[in-house]
Amino acid sequence: MTKNRIQILKEKMLSQPRYVSIEQALIITKTYKQHENEPIILKRAYALVNALRELEIGIENEELIVGNRTKGVRYGVVFPESGISWVDREFETIPTRKQDKFLVRDEDIKIFREQIVPYWKGKSLEDVIKQNFGQEISVINKVVKINQTDHAQGHICPNVEKWLQKGVSGLLEDAQNHYENADEDKKNFYQAIIIVMKAVQDFMLRYHDLLIATAKTDEKNRASLIKVADICKNISQRPPQTFHEAVQATWFLFVILHMESNASSFSPGRLDKILYPYYIKDIENNILTKDEALEIIECVRLSMM
Repeated sequence: MTKNRIQILKEKMLSQPRYVSIEQALIITKTYKQHENEPIILKRAYALVNALRELEIGIENEELIVGNRTKGVRYGVVFPESGISWVDREFETIPTRKQDKFLVRDEDIKIFREQIVPYWKGKSLEDVIKQNFGQEISVINKVVKINQTDHAQGHICPNVEKWLQKGVSGLLEDAQNHYENADEDKKNFYQAIIIVMKAVQDFMLRYHDLLIATAKTDEKNRASLIKVADICKNISQRPPQTFHEAVQATWFLFVILHMESNASSFSPGRLDKILYPYYIKDIENNILTKDEALEIIECVRLSMM
C-alpha cells in the first residue's frame, strides 16, 4: 500500500535525530553585542529580527504547513537571554539523562563555552533575578521552587483572530501609523513592532523561495510545494483569505512566538471557531474538500508535536 503524506511526515519526524541547537543563541549574543546601548525592547526586537532573517530553515517535501525554529525537526534551542547556568552544568549529560534526551555536538559545546557563556554571565534574566532577589529566594527555597529559568513562562492564548484579520501587513501599517503620532516614550514600542513585522514578512518569503527551489527538483510533490510557496508569499503581503492560508499563518505565528522568548505552552485557543469561517467559505466555493481540510489539520498537528 502506498504511504500517504501524513504517514511519511510522521515517520520522518519520529526517525530524525534530535540535537541541541545553539544557532539562535549565537545570533542573540551577536545582536546584543551590536546594540549594547539600545533600550531592552529594541535589543529584543533586533535579536528576533536577526533570527528571522538568519536562522537556517528547512522543509520536508511533503509538508503542507511549513515553518520551524530550527532546520532540524525537533531540536532543543538554547536561549541565553533568559538563563544558561543549567545548560552550562549539564551540556555533556543531555544525551544520557533519563528523559527528554537530545544529542549534542562537541563543537557546539566548545562554541557555547567560549563565545556565549562569557558574554551572558551576570546579564541573563536568571542572573538579574538572583542579584535582586537571591537572598529572599534562598530563604523560601525549601517550600518554593523557581524553575523554567531558561525560557519565558508562556501559558497564554495569543490573539489569533486579530493576527488573521489584520495580517502581517495590516499590523505593520497600524504600527507605522501609531509611531507617527506616539509620545517619545512609546516610539520604541512601535519601532520594535515595525522592524519585527518587516522581518516576519522576510521570514515567510524565505520559505517561499526555499519551496520554489525545492519544487524544481521534486516532480512528485511539485504542485503542493508551489501551492504552499504561493501561500507563504500571499500571507506576507495581505491577510489570509483561504483555509489553507489561515492555518499556515496561524502556524507561523506560533513559530515566531517561540522564537521570541523560548516560551512554552502557548495555546491556539478555539481554533475550531477561529478557522471555521475560512473552512466553510472554501467548502461552499468548491475550492476545498473535507479530506483536504483534514490533511492540512493533520499537517499542522504534526508540527505542534
